[in-house]
Amino acid sequence: MKNSRKTILIVIPIGILIAMFLSSFLFQHFISVQSGNELDKVSTNTSFDTLSSFNSPVIGFSDAPVTIIVFNDYQCLSCKTWYENSYEDISKKLIETKKAKIIFLDSEPVGNDSILISQATFCADEQGKYSEYQEVLFSSQQKIDGWAKSVQLKNFAMDLNLNVASFERCLDSGKYEKDVITNIDYAKSIGVEKIPIFKIVNFEGKEHVLKGGISSTVFENIVEQFQ
Repeated sequence: MKNSRKTILIVIPIGILIAMFLSSFLFQHFISVQSGNELDKVSTNTSFDTLSSFNSPVIGFSDAPVTIIVFNDYQCLSCKTWYENSYEDISKKLIETKKAKIIFLDSEPVGNDSILISQATFCADEQGKYSEYQEVLFSSQQKIDGWAKSVQLKNFAMDLNLNVASFERCLDSGKYEKDVITNIDYAKSIGVEKIPIFKIVNFEGKEHVLKGGISSTVFENIVEQFQ
């Protein structure tokens, strides 16, 4: 019996050490994958002036020391998956605590409806419902094109109790089309291709680029380092 007890006492710590080693290895491998050749194409020279020039709505406090830029398309399935799995925690732990603010920028359109869909988020922002409209878009996302034509976009506004007449005038006017296209051109100019891609930037010029369905924990760790 004594020998059995000793064996158990030895095996359990060894098992824990092995688990810790594997977890550490997998985490490091995960991070290295995010920094592969594909991300080397993305420029990391985001100046403060560049950050100030974006016309997209800013989520969070303007004086937050870190900016998270999300290159996104509301018809992108991977973007939807990241949003549903990670965004709520990022919002609670980083945005609401004033550690970071977040800006969604448009990338190369996934489908023909993508530019109009993005314009609708700007129109919702006029009435203070930008984030709420985003949530509706991601939760309503279907196969590319067809699910969010002008009629559906206006119905989403109605569901959120927006002033629909005002929203319709905004969307039909195309007043934000140039802003969306400017975002797309910027994304192209710095080498953004597959999305989602994220740039995390602080006032000192430190910058980190991530790609894919990154967990909120990774964002938290980088933002903490950038404070």
